[in-house]
Amino acid sequence: MTGSAVPSPLARILSAVSTAPRTPAELARDLGSSEDALSGMLVTLHAGGYVQEAVPEQGACACGPCALKSLCRNADSPAPALSLLRLTPRGAAYLARLTAR
Repeated sequence: MTGSAVPSPLARILSAVSTAPRTPAELARDLGSSEDALSGMLVTLHAGGYVQEAVPEQGACACGPCALKSLCRNADSPAPALSLLRLTPRGAAYLARLTAR
């Protein structure tokens, strides 16, 4: 982003999820928000295909060649203990466009 532009709430959420799978509680804490306030945005991002739940055997999160396997709490677990969100390819492309401005 150029200059002193403040990132939009959407860009902040996508950026936080892009570094590692995060729980809604972690996102709320990291973004200085409440889970209740954040939940509506997460539902919208999920419905739009920008984020998805990070669970074993789902797309690129098959806990095989995933670059985030060492960070993922769901690796080698038959079922996720936490609700984790990860960026989708669509979310990554959108974030790249936002940060290129």
